[in-house]
Amino acid sequence: MTSIESISLQDARRVIDAGEKRAQELGQPSNIAVVDAGGNLVAHARMDDAWLGSVDISINKAFTARAFDISTADLAANAAPG
Repeated sequence: MTSIESISLQDARRVIDAGEKRAQELGQPSNIAVVDAGGNLVAHARMDDAWLGSVDISINKAFTARAFDISTADLAANAAPG
């Protein structure tokens, strides 16, 4: 996503649906946050039994990934020491 792109609520819901499906496949209830090009929250879902403490983490992780223009999957490797 480039800085001029936006995401509709309908698209954000599709992202959440896909995230929920993957979390179910992994057997790990999750919090799923979707932000727009500016890092603003568009949608968030907390699956049943997902950790309450990870609501803020999921939102902040989505913002940080957007701010650095990197996928959340690559974010951890780039945030590690070294």
